[in-house]
Parts: sequence; structure tokens; C-alpha cells
Amino acid sequence: MDNNHITSLHHITICTGTAQGDIDFFVKVLGQRFVKRTLFYDGNIPIYHLYFADKTGTPGTVMTTFPTRRTGLKGRKGSNQFTVCTYSIPKGSLEWWVDHLNKHGIATGEPGTRFGQRFIGFSHPECGIDFEVLEDENDNREPFDSPYVPREKAQRGFHSWTASVRELEDMDVFMSSCWNFEKIGEEGNRHRYRVKDTDAAGTIIDILHEPDRRQGSWTIAEGIIHHGAFAVPDMEVQARIKFDTEGAGFTDFSDRKNRGYFESIYVRTPGGVMFEATHSLGFTHDEDEAMLGTDLKVSPQFDDKKHLIEQAMQDDPIVV
Repeated sequence: MDNNHITSLHHITICTGTAQGDIDFFVKVLGQRFVKRTLFYDGNIPIYHLYFADKTGTPGTVMTTFPTRRTGLKGRKGSNQFTVCTYSIPKGSLEWWVDHLNKHGIATGEPGTRFGQRFIGFSHPECGIDFEVLEDENDNREPFDSPYVPREKAQRGFHSWTASVRELEDMDVFMSSCWNFEKIGEEGNRHRYRVKDTDAAGTIIDILHEPDRRQGSWTIAEGIIHHGAFAVPDMEVQARIKFDTEGAGFTDFSDRKNRGYFESIYVRTPGGVMFEATHSLGFTHDEDEAMLGTDLKVSPQFDDKKHLIEQAMQDDPIVV
């Protein structure tokens, strides 16, 4: 695998309903660890930015959420955005997950098979964002030891993310020429890409070609997946990816942004889907590993206002 380029999926960021709804879903149903509570860094309305992952926040396991119900903004699902997040589970555990989800009042779709692997779909019970669990016998990552999900059934992290696009051709060029992915298969209108020269877990993107699907929202608004982030080994590689991608004509790139726990750049892909290239800084530089997720973290310029921010967030309480 080319370690001087995109190496894997890193994290995905979704716009949800309430903070407690995310705790209940990602911790108590999906069996992730709540590793960080902080704030959305942009805009003037205080919104939580919550992080769920494995024990330490390993790239490829990190789900981040913006609980945006307090803003009153509702998003629209559609094309030109990520539409489904798929977690990897051990082979033979699908029936357990159906029963587990149903016991928590979460309806599941009919079991299906995709590229020879069994899966089921379901939705975040509060905001309707779509998820799947998929049996992957080749995923040997260590799961988080959750009190809510037995270790032998536990999800291992992301298997893949699905994005919908109205036009495929330029997106194919972007994936293969700029983002270090190669096309490895097709099923109907689903086009599967994987990071080049690897069969490691957490490296797959599925692109759905849906030319008649309406454009989805790009705003920070409840009910949509906002962007997906991809891991890079360092900021030098990150800068080169931006340089080379802009040189190919895809110039809708942000400057580098410090997100506290990673350094990020964002690009609007030709299919409209927001991609991020990110370099991890780790989750333990401001909180001991044993204490991850227990304290609200704010960026340094707001340290003197932390108590006011906590007061402002009392209408969206968190009980773990």
C-alpha cells in the first residue's frame, strides 16, 4: 500500500438530533466508546461535537456527530452526499444484531448480500440517518470491550461508506487519480472502490450512480451525513494531496483547519460529496485515556468562557 497517500477511512461526521440520543445509539446499541465531548468549531450557535470510537479512537472506527436539533434546521437526504455508514461485524453474527437492534426498538430491513457478504440496514432512531452492519470474516481488528455488546459479536469499525452521485464519470477520475482508490467491482448501480494496493479493513467506498435522485442538503442540519474523512500519514502528504488534486482541476478545497484532535482539509468532490483528508493528533493530549469523554473540551480561545458555554448547553444534557 502507498503510505504516502490516503491510507484508509478515518472518521465520518453526521448531523443528528440530540446528544443523549447519540449516546444511547452509539454507546448502548452499537457498542462504541464515547471518547470525546467538544464543540463544533464553526458558526456562532453552540453545538456539541461528539466522538465515538474504539478504546483509543483508532482511525477507521471514529464516528463524530453534531446534535443539531437545537438549531431547528432539518436536512434533506439525497444525491451528492454520503448516504449510508456500514460497520463490520464478525461472520455469523448477523442474526444476533437483528435481535439486538429489534430489542432496542430499532427496525431492521431484510437481510441482503452484497459482493458475497451478508448485511442488514437500519436507521438512527432519532434522526433517520441510515446504517448497516455487514459480516466481514477478514476483519481482524480488535473491538472495543463494550458492556453492551458481547466481544464475539462486536462491530470492528467501518467496513465502508456509501455515497450517491448523479454523474459518475468525473467522480471516477477523482477517486482513481486524486484520492488513491481503485475500482474493484460493480453490482447494478453500485461501484465499489478500495484504497489501492491493500485488502485491509476500513478501506472501501461504494458509489451509487443515481442520476435521477434529488440533490441532498450540504448544510449542518439534522438527518444527513455531512462528510467523510480519510487518513493521511502526515501533514506533508496532506499538503501534496491538495496540491496534486488542485492541479487536476478540482480546486474547491479548504485551507488546513485544526480540529483539536486532527488537522483537516476539505474538498467538494465532482460528485458533490464532501471529502476530508485528515492527520490524527490523537485524543489523549488533553485527557487521560481512562477519562476520555468525561469532560467538555473547548478550544483555547474559549477557555475563559467554558462555564458560560456549559450553561448554554444545558438544554441538551448528556448522561452516559
